[in-house]
Amino acid sequence: MDYHRFHFPCAGEAGVPRLINGWLYSVNPIALITRPTIFWENKRIVTAIDTPSLGQVQFIEIGATMVGSVRQTYMPGDTVAKGDEKGYFAFGGSSVAVLFEKDRVQFDADLLANTAKGFETYARVGERMGQALGQA
Repeated sequence: MDYHRFHFPCAGEAGVPRLINGWLYSVNPIALITRPTIFWENKRIVTAIDTPSLGQVQFIEIGATMVGSVRQTYMPGDTVAKGDEKGYFAFGGSSVAVLFEKDRVQFDADLLANTAKGFETYARVGERMGQALGQA
């Protein structure tokens, strides 16, 4: 079963979510292969997370066909813990993107290998995807 909620990838101070309006194209793997621009054409909500160890992290929820409603369940300005719920897609699942400052994260080998082959990597809540550089 797909999980329609999303969580903070790191601890820090969560900023105010900013809407970037756009289309609601499908984000299924076939659509993305033929048109990867969907990720920056679709409706997005961007939140900055200021962290002590990773600098500023940008968390982006991406709406898709029939998933135009994105709900935030945190309070902007709050200090959040890694794994705290940030929000949910009100109808079905969609996609998220997380942007880190250069040289702050080392992604796991399986994620890098799948990405190089153009494969989607299915992730479960709590699964490791990388490590902060300089962290144990």
